[in-house]
Amino acid sequence: MSTTPTPTLASLPALPQEFATALPQVQQDLAARAPLAAQNQHHIAALVEELDLSDSNSILFFGGKAQEQLTAISDQMLEGVRNKDSGPAGSALNEMIAVLRGFDFDELDPNKKPGLFGRLLGKTKPLVKIVQQYETVRNQIDAISDALERHKTHLLTDIAGLDRLYNANLDYFHTLELYIAAGDAKLHQVDAVDLPALEQEVAAGTDMVKAQRLRDLRAGRDDLERRVYDLKLTRQVTLQSLPSIRLVQENDKGLISKINSTLVNTVPLWRQHLAQAITIYRSSQAAKTVKAATDLTNELCNPTRKTSGKRMPKPAPRSSGAPSTSTRSKKPTQR
Repeated sequence: MSTTPTPTLASLPALPQEFATALPQVQQDLAARAPLAAQNQHHIAALVEELDLSDSNSILFFGGKAQEQLTAISDQMLEGVRNKDSGPAGSALNEMIAVLRGFDFDELDPNKKPGLFGRLLGKTKPLVKIVQQYETVRNQIDAISDALERHKTHLLTDIAGLDRLYNANLDYFHTLELYIAAGDAKLHQVDAVDLPALEQEVAAGTDMVKAQRLRDLRAGRDDLERRVYDLKLTRQVTLQSLPSIRLVQENDKGLISKINSTLVNTVPLWRQHLAQAITIYRSSQAAKTVKAATDLTNELCNPTRKTSGKRMPKPAPRSSGAPSTSTRSKKPTQR
């Protein structure tokens, strides 16, 4: 009796390009955590013995424990994504940049001339205005810095959790490999030994019981092939989840790096720039004061030099009608 043709199963879908790019590192991690070949053979042989093609439950639930691990891992990832919101971290960074960029350093430019309204309304001194503005901005910067520190702590916790999840996925992948290898070995055994032997017995006689056993064995064999294909599909999903976990980690690490750079570089440099601007402004004001004092000294010195070079003025001439002292002092001459 000839065997019925086995239905062709669909091929596994191809991996996305971004996942395929990250696969070399994943392959190295898988090889590093792979069990020894002797251990694999022992586990595969035990799983083959557990398979009973005459028991539908044995086929349907073959590898079910491994797939339950995938469900648990997926739920854990979903819970982490649901509780994790990287939006506030990015918003806090944008808010910090907006606050720092919004600070007006042009007010401390010593070469800047006040506008028409500033001259008419008596504009506040630039230094006083800048100091008042800095007090407000400093409070905002401190609050945003505290928020960024909290976000960084959450991201570090997420990265550690993703590392544990990644390692669990590696172990789960190897477990799936064992089930798939055991399923393939069982299929090879059925195709090479069990089915040909039973077909010869059915062909040699007219035993209806053996004929039914042959049909059941073929049906069990097809069910097992579909089950193995399902396990291979699950293995590919696991293989895709490994680089996706690394991609999420890389995004978190990049965000932590930006937060650190903002806290330890951008904010201190901004404060240094403000201190330099205030110092330059005060130096320009001191230079103006010194120049005014020098100009006053020069103005006071110039009239002294002009006066020292002149002669004393002559006395004013007497009027002709007033008698002189010598004339009044003389006595009249007696004749």
